[in-house]
Amino acid sequence: MKITAIETYSLVLPVREVYGGAAGFLEDCRSLIVRVETESGVEGWGEATQGRPGNTYETLETMEIMAQKYFAPELIGMDLEETGSVVGTLHRVRYGHPITKAAIEIALFDALGKLHQLPLCRLLGGPYRRDIELVGGLGMDLGPKAIVVRARELKQEGVRSFKIKIGQTDQQQDIERVRAVREAVGPDASIRVDGNAAYSLVDARYVLNELSRYRITDAEQPLSRGDLRSLAELRRTGGIAIAVQESVGSPEDALAVLEEQAADLLKIKLTHIGGFERAREVAAVVGAKGLPVVIGQGSACTPLLSAAEMHLHCALKNAQPGGEMTGFQRLGEQDIFSSIPVRAGRASPPMTAGHGITVDKEKLRRVAKRS
Repeated sequence: MKITAIETYSLVLPVREVYGGAAGFLEDCRSLIVRVETESGVEGWGEATQGRPGNTYETLETMEIMAQKYFAPELIGMDLEETGSVVGTLHRVRYGHPITKAAIEIALFDALGKLHQLPLCRLLGGPYRRDIELVGGLGMDLGPKAIVVRARELKQEGVRSFKIKIGQTDQQQDIERVRAVREAVGPDASIRVDGNAAYSLVDARYVLNELSRYRITDAEQPLSRGDLRSLAELRRTGGIAIAVQESVGSPEDALAVLEEQAADLLKIKLTHIGGFERAREVAAVVGAKGLPVVIGQGSACTPLLSAAEMHLHCALKNAQPGGEMTGFQRLGEQDIFSSIPVRAGRASPPMTAGHGITVDKEKLRRVAKRS
């Protein structure tokens, strides 16, 4: 089944709320939508979201150029069902550009699922589960009073796991915000914190020691991505489990983290890691050590990317309860993509063919510049 076309659509969509951490604030959703078509007319859809400005070298403009000028010419004409060869070619064409590659790979697997009338998680080896508890994200834009209001709203909606962005220059502000959330959500809720690589080792040790009294589940990436030795020291002395995300962009990175004993669990974002195949490789490396992975990203995106990450979560045996694929909830009102129902803080990916999200092509064409 030959690939006959790869199209891209650039979107800039409004968000419901500003969401940010030490790495920056997200004030809109900048996504590249990718459509793959086969000779039989089967099509697949994927998404690459730029995320926070400056957080990566990839932008909406560079993603479109890479997809159209470099990746599409190599993939068009290949047999979609020779999936390994197609994905291998995608990763060999150019080094890097994981966000763009992830969008194309999501579209390829969506088309493959539709071709064989299988939900994506079955193509990826699952499902191990169908129901996902979503984590409520609390950004750094929320001060001690506002964060309590939002945490209570989320709890009222059924959320039982929370993730708080920390990493401010004023460390007491970080500590106060976490304390306030713990008091607001009660002793049984799960709370994670994410420093976005903002702290020094000395500061991180102090902050995590202070936060340990609030029963924090884990602290994500408190130190810079390359400083695995300091992460390992913090893990031994900090009193809170350490998760890494920015430190892992490949299976080789995951192996280095494990060899340095620098983390208790690893975070996988499809766009950061470069797609399903590399995500599964990372999960396998981590799983061989008996450690869990956290799946998902909370930056605003369309339901395309969130559903893809939900299917990945369902397909991985060692996926930690509490999915962070909540970007679709930050998106403003839109009628281009079908929705993902959320009930009592839980969601399930559509179990139809592919990732299960439908796209209104006419509306997409009206709001996006098509290449």
